[in-house]
Amino acid sequence: RVTAREASLQKENETLKEQLAQAQQRMEETQRQLDLLVRHVFGKRSEQTPPPVNPAQMDLALETENAAIESAPPAPAAKPKGGSRRGRKVRGALLPENLPVEETVFIPPAVQAAPEQWRRIGEQTSERLERIPGRLIRQRLVRPVYVSIAQPYAAPVSAPAPPHIIDGGMLGLHFMTALVLGKYLHHQPLYRQAKALEWESGVKLSAATMCQTIARLADAAGPVVRCLARAMWQGGYVQLDLTPVRCLSREHAGGSFMGQMWVSAVPGGDVHYTWDKSKEALVAERIIPEDWKGLLQTDGGSELGCYLRGGKARGKPPDIRRAACWAHARRKFFEAAKAGCRRSARLLKIINLLYRIEDHARTAGMNAAQRAALRQRRSARVLRGLRRRIERIIREERPQSPVAKACLYTKGQWEGLQTFLKHGEIEPERSGDSRRQIDNNSVENAIRPCALGKKNYLFIGDVRAGERSAVFYSLLGNCLRRGINPHNYLHWLFTRLPVTQPKDHPSLTPAAYAAEHQPAAAEPLAA
Repeated sequence: RVTAREASLQKENETLKEQLAQAQQRMEETQRQLDLLVRHVFGKRSEQTPPPVNPAQMDLALETENAAIESAPPAPAAKPKGGSRRGRKVRGALLPENLPVEETVFIPPAVQAAPEQWRRIGEQTSERLERIPGRLIRQRLVRPVYVSIAQPYAAPVSAPAPPHIIDGGMLGLHFMTALVLGKYLHHQPLYRQAKALEWESGVKLSAATMCQTIARLADAAGPVVRCLARAMWQGGYVQLDLTPVRCLSREHAGGSFMGQMWVSAVPGGDVHYTWDKSKEALVAERIIPEDWKGLLQTDGGSELGCYLRGGKARGKPPDIRRAACWAHARRKFFEAAKAGCRRSARLLKIINLLYRIEDHARTAGMNAAQRAALRQRRSARVLRGLRRRIERIIREERPQSPVAKACLYTKGQWEGLQTFLKHGEIEPERSGDSRRQIDNNSVENAIRPCALGKKNYLFIGDVRAGERSAVFYSLLGNCLRRGINPHNYLHWLFTRLPVTQPKDHPSLTPAAYAAEHQPAAAEPLAA
Protein backbone atom coordinates (compact mmCIF):
# COMPACT_ATOMS: atom_id res chain seq x y z
CA ARG A 1 0.00 0.00 0.00
CA VAL A 2 1.31 3.44 -0.97
CA THR A 3 0.87 6.04 1.73
CA ALA A 4 -0.20 9.59 0.99
CA ARG A 5 3.32 10.90 1.66
CA GLU A 6 4.88 8.38 -0.74
CA ALA A 7 2.37 9.32 -3.43
CA SER A 8 3.17 13.00 -2.87
CA LEU A 9 6.91 12.32 -3.12
CA GLN A 10 6.42 10.25 -6.28
CA LYS A 11 4.37 13.02 -7.90
CA GLU A 12 6.96 15.61 -6.88
CA ASN A 13 9.72 13.41 -8.34
CA GLU A 14 7.88 13.15 -11.67
CA THR A 15 7.40 16.93 -11.71
CA LEU A 16 11.11 17.50 -11.08
CA LYS A 17 12.04 15.06 -13.85
CA GLU A 18 9.75 16.88 -16.26
CA GLN A 19 11.23 20.24 -15.27
CA LEU A 20 14.73 18.84 -15.68
CA ALA A 21 13.91 17.56 -19.18
CA GLN A 22 12.49 20.97 -20.14
CA ALA A 23 15.57 22.70 -18.73
CA GLN A 24 17.84 20.38 -20.74
CA GLN A 25 15.87 21.15 -23.91
CA ARG A 26 16.15 24.89 -23.26
CA MET A 27 19.86 24.52 -22.60
CA GLU A 28 20.35 22.58 -25.84
CA GLU A 29 18.43 25.22 -27.78
CA THR A 30 20.45 28.02 -26.16
CA GLN A 31 23.70 26.21 -26.95
CA ARG A 32 22.57 25.71 -30.56
CA GLN A 33 21.79 29.42 -30.89
CA LEU A 34 25.16 30.29 -29.35
CA ASP A 35 27.00 28.00 -31.77
CA LEU A 36 25.06 29.54 -34.66
CA LEU A 37 25.97 33.06 -33.47
CA VAL A 38 29.65 32.17 -33.10
CA ARG A 39 29.67 30.68 -36.60
CA HIS A 40 27.88 33.76 -37.96
CA VAL A 41 30.46 36.13 -36.41
CA PHE A 42 33.70 34.15 -36.66
CA GLY A 43 33.06 31.24 -39.02
CA LYS A 44 32.52 30.81 -42.73
CA ARG A 45 29.25 32.05 -44.22
CA SER A 46 29.36 29.60 -47.10
CA GLU A 47 26.64 26.95 -47.15
CA GLN A 48 28.40 24.68 -49.61
CA THR A 49 28.59 21.01 -48.79
CA PRO A 50 31.24 18.64 -50.14
CA PRO A 51 30.07 16.52 -53.08
CA PRO A 52 29.70 12.77 -52.42
CA VAL A 53 32.74 10.65 -53.13
CA ASN A 54 30.66 8.42 -55.36
CA PRO A 55 27.42 10.11 -56.45
CA ALA A 56 26.00 6.78 -57.67
CA GLN A 57 26.06 5.38 -54.10
CA MET A 58 23.86 8.22 -52.85
CA ASP A 59 21.40 7.67 -55.67
CA LEU A 60 21.39 3.91 -55.06
CA ALA A 61 20.53 4.41 -51.39
CA LEU A 62 17.66 6.71 -52.27
CA GLU A 63 16.46 4.27 -54.93
CA THR A 64 16.36 1.53 -52.32
CA GLU A 65 14.36 3.64 -49.89
CA ASN A 66 11.96 5.22 -52.39
CA ALA A 67 12.11 2.80 -55.35
CA ALA A 68 11.61 5.83 -57.54
CA ILE A 69 14.74 7.96 -57.78
CA GLU A 70 17.01 7.49 -60.76
CA SER A 71 20.77 7.71 -60.72
CA ALA A 72 21.95 11.32 -60.83
CA PRO A 73 24.68 12.43 -63.24
CA PRO A 74 28.21 12.36 -61.83
CA ALA A 75 29.59 15.61 -60.54
CA PRO A 76 32.23 17.23 -62.75
CA ALA A 77 35.78 16.46 -61.73
CA ALA A 78 37.41 19.19 -59.70
CA LYS A 79 40.27 21.01 -61.34
CA PRO A 80 43.58 20.43 -59.58
CA LYS A 81 44.92 23.43 -57.71
CA GLY A 82 48.44 24.70 -57.85
CA GLY A 83 50.81 23.21 -60.39
CA SER A 84 53.44 24.82 -62.56
CA ARG A 85 53.65 28.44 -63.60
CA ARG A 86 52.98 27.55 -67.25
CA GLY A 87 49.99 29.43 -68.57
CA ARG A 88 50.05 32.18 -65.96
CA LYS A 89 50.01 35.73 -67.22
CA VAL A 90 53.28 37.60 -66.96
CA ARG A 91 53.35 41.10 -65.52
CA GLY A 92 53.50 42.79 -68.91
CA ALA A 93 50.37 40.97 -70.11
CA LEU A 94 48.38 42.32 -67.15
CA LEU A 95 49.05 45.95 -68.14
CA PRO A 96 46.83 47.27 -70.99
CA GLU A 97 48.60 48.67 -74.02
CA ASN A 98 46.52 51.86 -74.01
CA LEU A 99 47.98 53.07 -70.70
CA PRO A 100 50.29 56.07 -71.09
CA VAL A 101 53.94 55.30 -70.39
CA GLU A 102 56.16 57.52 -68.29
CA GLU A 103 59.76 56.43 -68.76
CA THR A 104 62.58 57.18 -66.34
CA VAL A 105 66.21 56.41 -67.30
CA PHE A 106 68.77 55.80 -64.54
CA ILE A 107 72.40 56.43 -65.59
CA PRO A 108 75.24 55.28 -63.33
CA PRO A 109 77.25 58.10 -61.69
CA ALA A 110 80.48 56.94 -63.39
CA VAL A 111 78.87 57.26 -66.83
CA GLN A 112 77.48 60.68 -65.97
CA ALA A 113 80.96 61.86 -64.98
CA ALA A 114 82.65 60.73 -68.22
CA PRO A 115 80.08 59.70 -70.86
CA GLU A 116 82.68 59.68 -73.67
CA GLN A 117 84.45 56.75 -72.01
CA TRP A 118 81.39 54.46 -72.06
CA ARG A 119 79.48 52.67 -74.78
CA ARG A 120 75.86 51.55 -74.35
CA ILE A 121 75.39 47.86 -75.21
CA GLY A 122 71.84 47.22 -73.93
CA GLU A 123 69.33 47.97 -71.20
CA GLN A 124 67.38 46.35 -68.39
CA THR A 125 63.69 47.28 -68.23
CA SER A 126 61.10 46.75 -65.52
CA GLU A 127 57.54 48.08 -65.36
CA ARG A 128 55.29 49.04 -62.47
CA LEU A 129 51.67 50.05 -62.32
CA GLU A 130 51.50 53.48 -60.68
CA ARG A 131 48.51 55.54 -59.65
CA ILE A 132 48.52 59.34 -59.69
CA PRO A 133 45.93 61.14 -57.52
CA GLY A 134 43.02 62.76 -59.33
CA ARG A 135 43.60 66.25 -60.68
CA LEU A 136 41.06 69.01 -60.14
CA ILE A 137 40.75 71.90 -62.57
CA ARG A 138 38.67 75.05 -62.81
CA GLN A 139 36.69 74.62 -66.00
CA ARG A 140 36.03 78.16 -67.20
CA LEU A 141 33.35 78.52 -69.89
CA VAL A 142 33.82 81.80 -71.75
CA ARG A 143 31.09 83.10 -74.09
CA PRO A 144 32.22 86.32 -75.76
CA VAL A 145 29.57 88.91 -76.46
CA TYR A 146 29.62 90.57 -79.90
CA VAL A 147 27.95 93.61 -81.36
CA SER A 148 27.56 94.33 -85.05
CA ILE A 149 29.88 97.04 -86.42
CA ALA A 150 27.38 97.92 -89.11
CA GLN A 151 24.53 98.12 -86.58
CA PRO A 152 26.10 99.26 -83.32
CA TYR A 153 22.72 99.81 -81.70
CA ALA A 154 21.45 96.29 -82.42
CA ALA A 155 21.21 93.70 -79.68
CA PRO A 156 24.52 91.98 -78.86
CA VAL A 157 24.90 88.27 -79.60
CA SER A 158 26.71 85.48 -77.79
CA ALA A 159 26.87 81.67 -77.98
CA PRO A 160 24.15 79.89 -75.99
CA ALA A 161 25.23 78.26 -72.74
CA PRO A 162 25.74 74.50 -73.11
CA PRO A 163 22.94 72.47 -71.45
CA HIS A 164 23.74 71.25 -67.96
CA ILE A 165 21.84 68.73 -65.89
CA ILE A 166 21.86 71.15 -62.93
CA ASP A 167 21.16 74.74 -63.98
CA GLY A 168 23.69 77.02 -62.34
CA GLY A 169 25.55 74.12 -60.75
CA MET A 170 29.19 74.59 -59.83
CA LEU A 171 30.25 70.93 -60.33
CA GLY A 172 31.21 69.34 -63.63
CA LEU A 173 29.80 66.12 -65.07
CA HIS A 174 32.84 63.99 -64.28
CA PHE A 175 32.91 65.35 -60.73
CA MET A 176 29.23 64.58 -60.18
CA THR A 177 29.66 61.12 -61.69
CA ALA A 178 32.52 60.38 -59.30
CA LEU A 179 30.38 61.68 -56.42
CA VAL A 180 27.56 59.26 -57.22
CA LEU A 181 29.90 56.32 -57.77
CA GLY A 182 31.73 57.02 -54.53
CA LYS A 183 28.52 56.88 -52.50
CA TYR A 184 26.47 54.16 -54.19
CA LEU A 185 29.10 51.93 -55.80
CA HIS A 186 32.16 52.28 -53.52
CA HIS A 187 29.96 52.87 -50.43
CA GLN A 188 31.78 55.99 -49.20
CA PRO A 189 29.58 58.46 -47.28
CA LEU A 190 29.62 62.02 -48.57
CA TYR A 191 31.45 63.39 -45.56
CA ARG A 192 34.33 60.96 -46.18
CA GLN A 193 34.50 62.03 -49.82
CA ALA A 194 34.55 65.68 -48.74
CA LYS A 195 37.37 65.03 -46.29
CA ALA A 196 39.41 63.11 -48.90
CA LEU A 197 38.90 65.97 -51.36
CA GLU A 198 40.13 68.48 -48.81
CA TRP A 199 43.24 66.45 -48.00
CA GLU A 200 44.02 65.81 -51.66
CA SER A 201 43.52 69.25 -53.18
CA GLY A 202 42.56 71.68 -50.44
CA VAL A 203 39.03 72.18 -51.83
CA LYS A 204 36.36 72.32 -49.13
CA LEU A 205 32.82 71.38 -50.14
CA SER A 206 29.99 71.62 -47.65
CA ALA A 207 27.77 68.65 -46.90
CA ALA A 208 24.75 70.68 -48.04
CA THR A 209 26.26 71.25 -51.49
CA MET A 210 27.02 67.56 -51.99
CA CYS A 211 23.62 66.41 -50.71
CA GLN A 212 21.74 68.88 -52.88
CA THR A 213 23.76 67.78 -55.90
CA ILE A 214 22.88 64.12 -55.30
CA ALA A 215 19.22 65.07 -54.80
CA ARG A 216 18.94 67.00 -58.06
CA LEU A 217 20.72 64.27 -60.01
CA ALA A 218 18.32 61.67 -58.59
CA ASP A 219 15.31 63.80 -59.48
CA ALA A 220 16.56 64.09 -63.05
CA ALA A 221 17.30 60.35 -63.38
CA GLY A 222 14.07 59.20 -61.69
CA PRO A 223 12.00 59.00 -64.92
CA VAL A 224 14.63 56.75 -66.50
CA VAL A 225 14.38 54.33 -63.56
CA ARG A 226 10.60 54.28 -63.85
CA CYS A 227 10.94 53.34 -67.52
CA LEU A 228 13.32 50.59 -66.50
CA ALA A 229 10.81 49.23 -63.97
CA ARG A 230 7.96 49.20 -66.50
CA ALA A 231 10.08 47.25 -68.97
CA MET A 232 11.09 44.74 -66.28
CA TRP A 233 7.49 43.93 -65.31
CA GLN A 234 6.56 43.23 -68.93
CA GLY A 235 8.03 39.74 -68.52
CA GLY A 236 6.35 36.81 -66.84
CA TYR A 237 8.96 35.88 -64.23
CA VAL A 238 10.22 38.22 -61.47
CA GLN A 239 11.92 37.67 -58.12
CA LEU A 240 11.12 39.92 -55.16
CA ASP A 241 12.79 40.44 -51.79
CA LEU A 242 13.47 43.24 -49.30
CA THR A 243 16.11 44.30 -46.78
CA PRO A 244 15.84 46.68 -43.78
CA VAL A 245 17.70 50.00 -43.72
CA ARG A 246 17.54 52.36 -40.74
CA CYS A 247 16.36 55.89 -41.50
CA LEU A 248 16.61 59.04 -39.36
CA SER A 249 13.37 60.78 -38.40
CA ARG A 250 12.45 63.17 -35.61
CA GLU A 251 8.86 61.95 -35.76
CA HIS A 252 9.77 58.50 -34.37
CA ALA A 253 10.87 57.51 -30.90
CA GLY A 254 14.63 57.29 -30.67
CA GLY A 255 15.09 59.53 -33.68
CA SER A 256 15.00 56.77 -36.29
CA PHE A 257 12.91 53.95 -37.73
CA MET A 258 13.55 50.84 -39.79
CA GLY A 259 12.70 51.38 -43.43
CA GLN A 260 12.72 48.79 -46.18
CA MET A 261 14.48 48.58 -49.53
CA TRP A 262 12.35 46.40 -51.84
CA VAL A 263 14.31 44.72 -54.63
CA SER A 264 12.71 43.13 -57.69
CA ALA A 265 14.85 41.43 -60.32
CA VAL A 266 14.72 39.26 -63.41
CA PRO A 267 17.44 36.56 -63.29
CA GLY A 268 20.03 37.48 -65.87
CA GLY A 269 18.17 40.74 -66.57
CA ASP A 270 17.22 44.03 -64.95
CA VAL A 271 16.93 44.89 -61.26
CA HIS A 272 14.85 47.61 -59.64
CA TYR A 273 15.01 49.07 -56.11
CA THR A 274 12.09 50.72 -54.30
CA TRP A 275 12.38 52.49 -50.96
CA ASP A 276 9.47 52.59 -48.54
CA LYS A 277 8.95 53.31 -44.88
CA SER A 278 7.22 50.00 -44.13
CA LYS A 279 7.12 46.34 -45.12
CA GLU A 280 3.34 46.11 -45.42
CA ALA A 281 1.66 44.11 -48.16
CA LEU A 282 0.32 47.39 -49.56
CA VAL A 283 3.87 48.26 -50.64
CA ALA A 284 4.05 45.11 -52.77
CA GLU A 285 0.69 46.09 -54.24
CA ARG A 286 2.15 49.43 -55.33
CA ILE A 287 5.31 47.85 -56.76
CA ILE A 288 3.66 45.05 -58.74
CA PRO A 289 1.51 46.34 -61.63
CA GLU A 290 -2.19 45.68 -61.21
CA ASP A 291 -2.54 43.79 -64.47
CA TRP A 292 0.71 41.81 -64.19
CA LYS A 293 0.50 38.03 -64.52
CA GLY A 294 3.19 35.43 -64.17
CA LEU A 295 5.52 33.76 -61.67
CA LEU A 296 6.62 35.69 -58.59
CA GLN A 297 9.49 34.01 -56.74
CA THR A 298 9.89 35.04 -53.10
CA ASP A 299 11.03 33.69 -49.76
CA GLY A 300 8.68 32.86 -46.89
CA GLY A 301 8.29 36.48 -45.70
CA SER A 302 4.94 37.35 -44.16
CA GLU A 303 4.55 40.64 -46.05
CA LEU A 304 4.66 38.98 -49.49
CA GLY A 305 2.52 36.13 -48.25
CA CYS A 306 -0.14 38.62 -47.16
CA TYR A 307 -0.05 40.24 -50.60
CA LEU A 308 -0.46 36.91 -52.40
CA ARG A 309 -3.30 35.81 -50.08
CA GLY A 310 -5.09 39.07 -50.81
CA GLY A 311 -7.46 41.11 -48.65
CA LYS A 312 -11.11 42.00 -48.35
CA ALA A 313 -10.78 45.03 -50.64
CA ARG A 314 -8.83 43.64 -53.59
CA GLY A 315 -8.92 39.87 -53.14
CA LYS A 316 -6.27 37.37 -54.19
CA PRO A 317 -4.25 38.18 -57.35
CA PRO A 318 -5.77 35.71 -59.82
CA ASP A 319 -2.96 35.58 -62.38
CA ILE A 320 0.08 35.46 -60.08
CA ARG A 321 1.58 32.18 -58.98
CA ARG A 322 4.22 32.09 -56.28
CA ALA A 323 7.44 30.10 -56.53
CA ALA A 324 9.20 29.55 -53.20
CA CYS A 325 12.93 29.55 -52.54
CA TRP A 326 14.77 26.27 -52.02
CA ALA A 327 17.84 28.08 -50.69
CA HIS A 328 15.88 29.27 -47.63
CA ALA A 329 14.56 25.77 -46.97
CA ARG A 330 18.01 24.26 -47.46
CA ARG A 331 19.61 26.82 -45.15
CA LYS A 332 17.55 25.65 -42.18
CA PHE A 333 18.59 22.04 -42.73
CA PHE A 334 22.18 23.20 -43.17
CA GLU A 335 22.11 24.97 -39.78
CA ALA A 336 20.57 21.91 -38.13
CA ALA A 337 23.25 19.69 -39.69
CA LYS A 338 25.95 22.03 -38.37
CA ALA A 339 24.44 21.53 -34.90
CA GLY A 340 25.12 17.78 -35.23
CA CYS A 341 21.74 16.47 -36.39
CA ARG A 342 22.31 13.39 -38.57
CA ARG A 343 18.74 13.28 -39.87
CA SER A 344 19.10 16.85 -41.08
CA ALA A 345 22.35 15.97 -42.85
CA ARG A 346 20.49 13.17 -44.62
CA LEU A 347 17.74 15.53 -45.80
CA LEU A 348 20.40 18.01 -46.91
CA LYS A 349 21.88 15.39 -49.26
CA ILE A 350 18.46 14.79 -50.79
CA ILE A 351 17.96 18.52 -51.41
CA ASN A 352 21.39 18.63 -53.01
CA LEU A 353 20.09 16.13 -55.56
CA LEU A 354 17.69 18.81 -56.83
CA TYR A 355 20.62 21.12 -57.48
CA ARG A 356 22.59 18.37 -59.20
CA ILE A 357 19.66 17.76 -61.55
CA GLU A 358 19.64 21.50 -62.32
CA ASP A 359 23.37 21.37 -63.01
CA HIS A 360 22.76 18.51 -65.44
CA ALA A 361 20.06 20.50 -67.26
CA ARG A 362 22.34 23.51 -67.51
CA THR A 363 25.31 21.49 -68.72
CA ALA A 364 23.15 19.82 -71.37
CA GLY A 365 21.91 23.21 -72.58
CA MET A 366 18.22 22.37 -72.19
CA ASN A 367 15.51 24.86 -73.04
CA ALA A 368 12.51 25.63 -70.82
CA ALA A 369 10.35 22.75 -72.11
CA GLN A 370 13.13 20.18 -71.81
CA ARG A 371 14.02 21.43 -68.35
CA ALA A 372 10.38 21.15 -67.19
CA ALA A 373 10.19 17.57 -68.56
CA LEU A 374 13.39 16.63 -66.72
CA ARG A 375 12.03 18.06 -63.49
CA GLN A 376 8.77 16.13 -63.86
CA ARG A 377 10.69 12.94 -64.51
CA ARG A 378 13.37 13.18 -61.84
CA SER A 379 12.94 16.10 -59.41
CA ALA A 380 9.31 15.15 -58.67
CA ARG A 381 10.46 11.72 -57.46
CA VAL A 382 13.05 13.32 -55.20
CA LEU A 383 10.38 15.61 -53.73
CA ARG A 384 8.02 12.72 -53.00
CA GLY A 385 10.72 10.92 -51.05
CA LEU A 386 11.70 14.13 -49.25
CA ARG A 387 8.08 14.80 -48.25
CA ARG A 388 7.72 11.33 -46.68
CA ARG A 389 10.85 11.84 -44.59
CA ILE A 390 9.72 15.29 -43.49
CA GLU A 391 6.36 13.93 -42.33
CA ARG A 392 8.08 11.15 -40.39
CA ILE A 393 10.49 13.54 -38.68
CA ILE A 394 7.65 15.90 -37.67
CA ARG A 395 5.88 12.97 -35.97
CA GLU A 396 8.98 11.65 -34.20
CA GLU A 397 10.98 14.75 -33.23
CA ARG A 398 10.05 17.35 -30.63
CA PRO A 399 8.72 20.53 -32.27
CA GLN A 400 11.50 22.75 -30.90
CA SER A 401 14.36 20.68 -32.28
CA PRO A 402 16.31 22.27 -35.17
CA VAL A 403 15.42 19.53 -37.65
CA ALA A 404 11.72 19.72 -36.74
CA LYS A 405 11.72 23.49 -37.23
CA ALA A 406 13.32 23.07 -40.64
CA CYS A 407 10.76 20.42 -41.58
CA LEU A 408 7.83 22.54 -40.41
CA TYR A 409 9.10 25.51 -42.43
CA THR A 410 9.56 23.37 -45.54
CA LYS A 411 6.12 21.82 -45.13
CA GLY A 412 4.54 25.27 -44.83
CA GLN A 413 6.24 26.35 -48.09
CA TRP A 414 5.63 23.07 -49.92
CA GLU A 415 3.16 24.34 -52.51
CA GLY A 416 5.51 27.10 -53.61
CA LEU A 417 8.54 24.80 -53.49
CA GLN A 418 6.92 22.52 -56.09
CA THR A 419 6.17 25.33 -58.56
CA PHE A 420 9.45 24.92 -60.41
CA LEU A 421 8.47 21.38 -61.49
CA LYS A 422 5.98 22.63 -64.09
CA HIS A 423 7.73 25.84 -65.06
CA GLY A 424 11.00 25.40 -66.91
CA GLU A 425 11.38 29.16 -67.27
CA ILE A 426 12.46 29.34 -63.62
CA GLU A 427 16.00 29.44 -64.95
CA PRO A 428 17.99 32.17 -66.74
CA GLU A 429 18.13 31.81 -70.49
CA ARG A 430 21.54 33.49 -70.50
CA SER A 431 24.20 31.09 -71.70
CA GLY A 432 27.04 30.37 -69.31
CA ASP A 433 25.10 31.58 -66.26
CA SER A 434 25.93 29.29 -63.33
CA ARG A 435 23.20 30.55 -61.00
CA ARG A 436 20.58 28.05 -59.93
CA GLN A 437 17.13 29.52 -60.15
CA ILE A 438 15.11 27.06 -58.09
CA ASP A 439 16.07 29.51 -55.35
CA ASN A 440 15.89 33.25 -54.80
CA ASN A 441 19.65 33.83 -54.66
CA SER A 442 19.70 36.05 -57.75
CA VAL A 443 17.70 38.82 -56.11
CA GLU A 444 19.52 38.30 -52.80
CA ASN A 445 22.80 38.95 -54.61
CA ALA A 446 21.26 42.19 -55.89
CA ILE A 447 20.69 43.22 -52.25
CA ARG A 448 24.41 43.05 -51.45
CA PRO A 449 25.29 46.61 -52.61
CA CYS A 450 22.64 48.02 -50.30
CA ALA A 451 23.83 45.82 -47.43
CA LEU A 452 27.44 46.92 -47.95
CA GLY A 453 26.37 50.54 -48.12
CA LYS A 454 24.48 50.56 -44.84
CA LYS A 455 27.52 49.08 -43.09
CA ASN A 456 29.41 52.23 -44.05
CA TYR A 457 26.85 55.02 -43.76
CA LEU A 458 24.85 53.16 -41.04
CA PHE A 459 21.55 54.92 -41.82
CA ILE A 460 19.69 56.99 -44.39
CA GLY A 461 19.29 60.69 -43.62
CA ASP A 462 15.57 60.99 -44.44
CA VAL A 463 12.79 59.40 -46.45
CA ARG A 464 13.61 61.34 -49.62
CA ALA A 465 17.23 60.21 -49.33
CA GLY A 466 16.01 56.61 -49.35
CA GLU A 467 14.14 57.27 -52.61
CA ARG A 468 17.27 58.82 -54.14
CA SER A 469 19.32 55.81 -53.05
CA ALA A 470 16.84 53.51 -54.79
CA VAL A 471 17.28 55.49 -58.04
CA PHE A 472 21.06 55.14 -58.15
CA TYR A 473 21.11 51.57 -56.85
CA SER A 474 18.79 50.67 -59.74
CA LEU A 475 20.97 52.34 -62.38
CA LEU A 476 24.27 51.02 -61.05
CA GLY A 477 22.86 47.55 -60.37
CA ASN A 478 21.77 47.23 -63.99
CA CYS A 479 25.18 48.44 -65.18
CA LEU A 480 26.94 45.76 -63.17
CA ARG A 481 24.55 43.01 -64.29
CA ARG A 482 25.07 43.94 -67.95
CA GLY A 483 28.85 44.41 -67.77
CA ILE A 484 28.66 48.16 -68.43
CA ASN A 485 31.28 50.58 -67.11
CA PRO A 486 29.26 52.55 -64.50
CA HIS A 487 31.32 55.75 -64.94
CA ASN A 488 30.86 55.78 -68.70
CA TYR A 489 27.13 55.18 -68.42
CA LEU A 490 26.46 57.86 -65.79
CA HIS A 491 28.48 60.46 -67.71
CA TRP A 492 26.56 59.53 -70.87
CA LEU A 493 23.26 59.75 -68.98
CA PHE A 494 24.01 63.13 -67.35
CA THR A 495 25.04 64.49 -70.73
CA ARG A 496 21.86 63.39 -72.51
CA LEU A 497 19.22 64.07 -69.86
CA PRO A 498 19.13 67.88 -70.36
CA VAL A 499 18.56 67.51 -74.13
CA THR A 500 16.14 64.55 -74.11
CA GLN A 501 12.37 64.79 -74.17
CA PRO A 502 10.35 62.80 -71.58
CA LYS A 503 8.97 60.54 -74.31
CA ASP A 504 12.55 59.48 -75.15
CA HIS A 505 13.53 58.49 -71.59
CA PRO A 506 13.30 54.73 -72.41
CA SER A 507 16.29 55.26 -74.71
CA LEU A 508 18.42 56.27 -71.71
CA THR A 509 18.19 53.05 -69.67
CA PRO A 510 21.25 50.82 -69.16
CA ALA A 511 19.68 48.30 -71.55
CA ALA A 512 19.49 50.95 -74.29
CA TYR A 513 23.08 52.02 -73.56
CA ALA A 514 24.26 48.40 -73.80
CA ALA A 515 22.44 47.93 -77.10
CA GLU A 516 24.10 51.07 -78.48
CA HIS A 517 27.63 50.58 -77.17
CA GLN A 518 27.84 46.83 -76.51
CA PRO A 519 25.52 45.05 -78.97
CA ALA A 520 27.27 41.72 -78.49
CA ALA A 521 26.76 41.90 -74.71
CA ALA A 522 23.15 43.08 -74.97
CA GLU A 523 22.00 40.29 -77.30
CA PRO A 524 21.89 37.40 -74.75
CA LEU A 525 19.83 39.49 -72.29
CA ALA A 526 17.25 40.27 -74.94
CA ALA A 527 16.89 36.60 -75.92
